[in-house]
Amino acid sequence: MSKDFTLPEFLFGEFPIKDDSFNDQRQFIVHRGISLIEVIAHDEFEDIVFDGKTSKKYSYFGEDFTLAYHTNNTEDSSHGELEVLDRAWEWYREYLIWEDTQE
Repeated sequence: MSKDFTLPEFLFGEFPIKDDSFNDQRQFIVHRGISLIEVIAHDEFEDIVFDGKTSKKYSYFGEDFTLAYHTNNTEDSSHGELEVLDRAWEWYREYLIWEDTQE
């Protein structure tokens, strides 16, 4: 039986080794292996500025998040850049729900 190694639509990334640096709390979503989206938790980071980057704010149980592109290659996708952010948010929100049930 062969395995399907096709990339999923979204992948999650974070720095696995914590060293008390700025990067410890950073999280990323990779879309189709070509776009890089950062997940910014507002309670972890303040005064975030992404000049010229497409971003959108979301909320989860009173916590505010912004998803912002570092690399935006959505022209290779059948979805627009804001639609991809919305889809990424729904995927990430499902992750948050899963994480909340793991305790």
